[in-house]
Amino acid sequence: MVAASELPIDTVREGTSAVDMANEIFGDGVTVTGATYTGDRDSAGIYSDGNNTAPGVAPSETGVILSTGEVEDFTNSNGQSNQSTNTSTNTSGSNNVSQYNNAAGARTYDAATLDVDFIPDSALMTMQFVFSSEEYPEFATSQYQDFFGVWVNGQLVPLSVGNGDTDPGNINTTSNINIYVDNTSDDFNTEMDGFTVTMTLTMAVNPDVLNSIRIAIADVSDSNYDSNVLIAGNSVQTELVALTDAVNVYPTGTTTVDVLANDVNNGTSTMTITHINGQPATVGTAITLPTGQQVTLNADGTFGVVGDGDIEDFNFTYTVDNGINTDVGLVNATSIPCFVAGTLIATPQGRRRVDHLAAGDFILTKDDGPQPLRWIGSRKVAATGDFAPIHIRANTLGQHSDLLVSPLHRVLIKDNLAELLFGEAEVLVAARDLVNDHTITRRAGGEVTYFHLLFDRHQVVFSEGLETESFLPGPQTAESFEAEVVEQIYSIFPELDPDTGEGYSPAARRTLKRYEAELLRAAKVA
Repeated sequence: MVAASELPIDTVREGTSAVDMANEIFGDGVTVTGATYTGDRDSAGIYSDGNNTAPGVAPSETGVILSTGEVEDFTNSNGQSNQSTNTSTNTSGSNNVSQYNNAAGARTYDAATLDVDFIPDSALMTMQFVFSSEEYPEFATSQYQDFFGVWVNGQLVPLSVGNGDTDPGNINTTSNINIYVDNTSDDFNTEMDGFTVTMTLTMAVNPDVLNSIRIAIADVSDSNYDSNVLIAGNSVQTELVALTDAVNVYPTGTTTVDVLANDVNNGTSTMTITHINGQPATVGTAITLPTGQQVTLNADGTFGVVGDGDIEDFNFTYTVDNGINTDVGLVNATSIPCFVAGTLIATPQGRRRVDHLAAGDFILTKDDGPQPLRWIGSRKVAATGDFAPIHIRANTLGQHSDLLVSPLHRVLIKDNLAELLFGEAEVLVAARDLVNDHTITRRAGGEVTYFHLLFDRHQVVFSEGLETESFLPGPQTAESFEAEVVEQIYSIFPELDPDTGEGYSPAARRTLKRYEAELLRAAKVA
């Protein structure tokens, strides 16, 4: 339990304008042209002294706070912190907004909304924030899921974790636990019973023209129990963007992960990692995640991720600094992408079960015709949680049979919108990013054996008639299999660098990141 101290907030009631709030959170590479605020005058404002007053909670020294209640109830002014078990105010904020109802899946109340018009100088923009809620922990799995959403040019921007929602149902003590902080022991100076670590949203924008962004928070299903979002000052910017990394790690051993390789740095200074999952990072010092894995910052800016023996998906964040700007990146760690036993693979002799194939067998490939299989491996895991296979119903993505693949196994998507958005008519998309809970779903239960097909180069093969990828070796390969298997792979490909993954072909097609896949899905719906 810590002593209470009031977070200084200049509210809309006290004269803070929408433009003031927009200028507070927008930073380098973006020009604000106008802003409006809709909601209760006590539900929004600019906070200050965040690092001193609310350490471990506030994402920055200054920023903007929006609430479904009164922002000044985020902290107590005296006594001990978090003494109220049901911080709740029924405000005069917006009720029953259809856009929010659709996003939340239920009627919404007490909404606070900041709309900003802006002109960015690049195609990617980011925003750092912390979501906090009094609904933790008792209502984390209920229908009362207070909603925080961001819309850019009318399209909802998903979070790159779980189901994409920023709410207690997606981030809690059992789901995405590494990015959740439990405050029921009153260890932090906030009246909220739980909150996220500092997170980020990466948004695709249209450079050099007018764009719009809507930032909103609302009560869901009732007007009780408050939630807040704190947006870091100057964090809505285009100069430094830490893109989400999807990596494969092994349950035991160490995997080297280069999270900076895909980050966007429009500044002139070198990028430096300062925090891992919200904790200060120093070279050589391991940080243990709530899920048990250890992450160590290496001198070259990469991470060493040591498994704890569990077969599971997990995530964590890192903070990167280029001397002028900061951003927070997300790492989604999971197993090696592969086929499920029994999957029929096209060969010159017809379709054969993947578990009946052997090295030397010829497999039909999309780009190079029949190609010899150089190596095949397998791995059995419990088909639970994020390791449950993805079921793609017959003819969902063209003419093909029912198919089961691992969550990260990438599927070839042919789409004119992909060419418009990414400059490529054919792209590879992870199966998990195609889940729609209708024709593409997770299938949990029992055990599942995944198979890996390796060729002289990365290939697109035909699995149950659907075009999907072969195994693409990378830096994780050496730590993703038993020693004898690794030795076998490197004996076949002696030119493959175990530290970098270089020495093998690039991906057969552009591989979409999770936010890009969501952008493609949103464009198809629009």
